[in-house]
Amino acid sequence: MNNLNKSLIEEGVRLLNTSDSPDLYHRLRRWARIHVKHEPVAPVDRINWPKGILMTGLLHKAMKLRNADNSVDRASSIYAMASVQDYLDRWIYDGAPVHYVDDALAGQALLALAEINGNEDGVMRDKYLRAAGVIMKFLMSQRTDPEGVIPYRPDHGDDLVFADSSGMVVPFAIWHGVACGDDDSMDLGLNQIRCVMKYGLDDVTGLPFHAYSLTGSSDAAADAAEVDPAMRHDHPGLRQHASGWGRALGWIMYGLGMSAEVLDRYGAISPLEIRAQNEIHEALSKLTETALCYVREDGLYGSMLTDPDSRPDTSATAMIYFGQTIYDGGADASALMPYVTSNGAVNGAQGECQGLGLYSDQYGSYPWS
Repeated sequence: MNNLNKSLIEEGVRLLNTSDSPDLYHRLRRWARIHVKHEPVAPVDRINWPKGILMTGLLHKAMKLRNADNSVDRASSIYAMASVQDYLDRWIYDGAPVHYVDDALAGQALLALAEINGNEDGVMRDKYLRAAGVIMKFLMSQRTDPEGVIPYRPDHGDDLVFADSSGMVVPFAIWHGVACGDDDSMDLGLNQIRCVMKYGLDDVTGLPFHAYSLTGSSDAAADAAEVDPAMRHDHPGLRQHASGWGRALGWIMYGLGMSAEVLDRYGAISPLEIRAQNEIHEALSKLTETALCYVREDGLYGSMLTDPDSRPDTSATAMIYFGQTIYDGGADASALMPYVTSNGAVNGAQGECQGLGLYSDQYGSYPWS
């Protein structure tokens, strides 16, 4: 196990330090779009969600291993923390630019660094709390849907709330709330949980939709993937899109699990924190029961949970296991072990989706695995 922890952390650090800068071909394309077509291009985001999930995972593992009995695990913990700290310090030095809602995943890593430094180094702790505050300020400045939830891409003109952001925004907002005594951010996270549980679950299967919208506004991809065009009585403009994707359930269960773990670790004290803790555990209980209805015989979860012939997805499985383990400690991760290589790569993860209902048929080792 010691060597496994070491290998996983070394592979995570390697992926973290892989450059996101575009290659020559893509640099030329960007130049042509800007100077020839006069079109906007997306900024290079150094704290994009794959980097964020790597940093959060590395620090979560590091916090578990920092007081380990053996020197290999303790050294691996230090290496993970130092690597993430170096990466985020360079981002802070560059002005801490925030571009997207899913940069909130990197915000979880900032809060973890602040917690790790704790009372030992107040200057370092405050630096990371301030940087996390930059991301929270960005989130608070975004347009929201009719019930106050931030759409996944608020600048796209639609109100689509993705399951993905439940694992990105919710735990960051809850964590920021307890770490900084910020009731507004706590309310932001708790409100999204309530809305996802109210509007984002299929009434028949109990599984989450990949996205929902309360205004009926969506893009062409969402319209093509829409599975329930009927208006529902509980919200006249509700549209729900693409039910049954494994990683949609995974994102929500990860977000609930991380939020619950943070609240349990800090100790819910205020009435708002206690209410959040109760509601998060209730939601996690409901989704854990749902997940167990779709687990495969090999202990994994499929890329499409409602399709018994779909391939297993190790990334969806790990996320679901995380939430389930936080709730009842009952997940057995041994089913994932055949996919873990000696160098720490985790195979069998579904590639990045290209839109609602547009899921990759490529499986391999990715940052999110």
